[in-house]
Amino acid sequence: MNQITTQYVTEGGACYEQYVITDPAAKTALTITPERGGMITGFTLDGDEYIWTRRPNFSECNRPRFGVPVLFPSCGNPDGGVHLFDGKAYPMECHGFADLCAWEVESVGPDGVTLILESTPLTKFLYPFDFTLLVNYDLNGTTASISMTVINEGDVPMPFSFGYHPYFTASALENVDFDIKCATCSENAKGEQPAAPEKITLTRKEGADNSIRLMTGVEFPMTFTDKGNGHKVTVDADESFTNGVLWQQDAESFVCMEPWNGWANSVNEEGKHEVLEPDEALTSEWTITIEKI
Repeated sequence: MNQITTQYVTEGGACYEQYVITDPAAKTALTITPERGGMITGFTLDGDEYIWTRRPNFSECNRPRFGVPVLFPSCGNPDGGVHLFDGKAYPMECHGFADLCAWEVESVGPDGVTLILESTPLTKFLYPFDFTLLVNYDLNGTTASISMTVINEGDVPMPFSFGYHPYFTASALENVDFDIKCATCSENAKGEQPAAPEKITLTRKEGADNSIRLMTGVEFPMTFTDKGNGHKVTVDADESFTNGVLWQQDAESFVCMEPWNGWANSVNEEGKHEVLEPDEALTSEWTITIEKI
């Protein structure tokens, strides 16, 4: 039977509460930090960490580049850094704002930990809609389950996209092998997307400080193995997610393998994002499974 405990991490003069779900039989532990973007900040198997973190992690006020950030109300960077609603431009950073917010704990119980984020005057300055987000985290053996429910609390249709940006530990990029099937694969979200090669790879161009692959028509699950640290990670997702991103940056021992519902600028493009009517809700689910090879 799973156990849920709390612990605290102190950094930069601040203290952050964390919830830890453990499966003693599987020797796994899933750590969630509500105040830091409501996200997963650790996932261990027999004490071995699969989620990449950096220091400082929690006391930085900028966008978290670690853990498993939640992307809402958009994925990627909208054109000109704005969303356009009813002819008015609203500033929006890359990947939205949910990962910059402190989430509240809605419930803790046999079904895991559920967090809540609600619209505020500040979020409405960036995104002029009334919403509720509920994210549930649970653990079953070596699989972490994540579900998110988006609720339109307002009286007008609400457009949005969503996704996640998991950072997984990696020994070195050359040690990582991907098993991914998708329709297109590109290094640029703009323009016509080329058909995906039979084998998806993530390699570094000379002089570049990062590597990226943008994929549409992903046939989940996506998997990678790392012969350097003996890790295998599988990301599976329901039909809400059709896109994926691979990303890695110089001098950092991680690789991101990300399930996306949207695309860069998709909230500004007709027919390329979700729309909820007043009082309507949408629930999506995905999982992370960790193994040793």
